[in-house]
Amino acid sequence: MELERRISYLAEACENWLHEENAYLQEAVERTVDEGYFSLPDVRNALQALRRSCTPEGLRTWVERAGLEEGHAPAPLTLCLHAGNLPLVGMQDALAVLLGGGRYSGKISRKDPYLMPTFLNEVKKTAGWNDRQVQWTHRLSDFEGMAHEAVLFAGSERSVPPVRRAVEEGDMASRDARFLVRTAGFSLAWVDRRDPRVMEDLTEAVFRYGGMGCRSVAVVVAPWPLDEIKCEWTDYIESFWLENPQYLQPGPALRHRFAYNKAVERPQAWLDHFLVQEGGLELDRDFICYWVQGDEETVADLAGQFGPRLQSVYLPHPEAEVPGWAERSEYLTDAQSPPLHWKPDGTDPLRWLTRQA
Repeated sequence: MELERRISYLAEACENWLHEENAYLQEAVERTVDEGYFSLPDVRNALQALRRSCTPEGLRTWVERAGLEEGHAPAPLTLCLHAGNLPLVGMQDALAVLLGGGRYSGKISRKDPYLMPTFLNEVKKTAGWNDRQVQWTHRLSDFEGMAHEAVLFAGSERSVPPVRRAVEEGDMASRDARFLVRTAGFSLAWVDRRDPRVMEDLTEAVFRYGGMGCRSVAVVVAPWPLDEIKCEWTDYIESFWLENPQYLQPGPALRHRFAYNKAVERPQAWLDHFLVQEGGLELDRDFICYWVQGDEETVADLAGQFGPRLQSVYLPHPEAEVPGWAERSEYLTDAQSPPLHWKPDGTDPLRWLTRQA
């Protein structure tokens, strides 16, 4: 299929899928919420972000950035092992395979079982891809003996080896298959202003999805100490939580950390099921955001220390800049609503699949 036709067909499939009267998607959303996978506000947020990005313009911008032209080498037969930590977190990988002209095999996460299949079925119905070109399952073993030429998956350093071993032992990858593995765990924000837009963007970036995504901000660098701003920031957080209650809840270890911080007189803001603390930058617990007083040089130093664990460095406005990190910098307002062409772990999956890089 020609490139321009793929763009047109995928845009049409996305529009039909995301239409407010799509009964299949509505049912998937209801089941997802009713069965306790994600909250309704978080699912709605994910869908709204896709409505803004999955447009003909968004797809063409991605194609241009990836360097694709008519007649490019097609993406290979690709196995996508989708994570389930956020609703529809695997959409970019699926779109990259289809937009690149490859055959897609998707392992749908049991943590997000209903949403992605409604999109894939819409692709086959609207865009003309058949069962051989687009297939998916909830059981990885269903792909045993199918020699995929490329494998995309995300996980932690602990989870990657067993997943890769399962793929290789099940003969799901050819001998010379390429693997694109993403392991970044969190992002960092530089905030040099306290105007409402920046504070609202920061709140969304930290607290959406309970801070569980690799694009979620776990470290904030700002010119002020936490104690100077925590009361002001708490107002923004409470306002956000009124419309987007935190769905995932921490265990008792978080309260233990609060008690420890109090004992050692570490500045902190206790939010009942989330903690913001200044200092003690261990990054060893969920539901904690770390506050660091500093400047742009502090941001650059921390980003270098975090290395591959860091996904993105967020900037609050176009005038802001972090020396040496222009390639990995994005705007804070896009943290939880990224464009299609964002680069997980610094790699564009569309460019990678079509060997443009």
